[in-house]
Amino acid sequence: MHELDPLAGGTSIGLLVLVFARAILHKITDYGKLRQTVIDYRIAPERLGGPITAALTCAESLTLASLLTPGFRDFGTLAAALLLLGYGTAMAINLARGRTSIDCGCGGLGQSISWILVGRNVLLAGLAGIAAAPVVVRPFGAFDVMLMPTVLGAAWLLLLVFERLLQTFSYVRAVGAYRRGY
Repeated sequence: MHELDPLAGGTSIGLLVLVFARAILHKITDYGKLRQTVIDYRIAPERLGGPITAALTCAESLTLASLLTPGFRDFGTLAAALLLLGYGTAMAINLARGRTSIDCGCGGLGQSISWILVGRNVLLAGLAGIAAAPVVVRPFGAFDVMLMPTVLGAAWLLLLVFERLLQTFSYVRAVGAYRRGY
């Protein structure tokens, strides 16, 4: 495998840290709603909703801690990829069942699951692969120190805008379904 520039690796890790920090914050601040979302997915028996929600919160917390700890980043990137692909798989299973009105559980204002969200999770899992790739050893200059937070900030804002668009489309789809019901 080719070695990547440290900016690519550092920015990828930074974006994953932001994604998982936000996810953990959502899980901690709205645990009851998330538990119901886990139950709504109907992947496991309803009685396991609480333990699964707790396990996911712990797994994400461990992933975040590993991403932030240099000696454990390989574990963190692997865990991030597996969690993201697992969430994408749960969404895909429900989409294949025709169940499109489930909240994704991604945090924020809420949005229904969609194939676009499955693709987003696959893309973020790929980002974990970039974060795990070996990097070229080179001096990290003043330009790098300015460029990395700029690129990270732009990537984070693009992700937030993308999620807001998905939330809007989800809302429009729900309103359309409601109106067709009359």
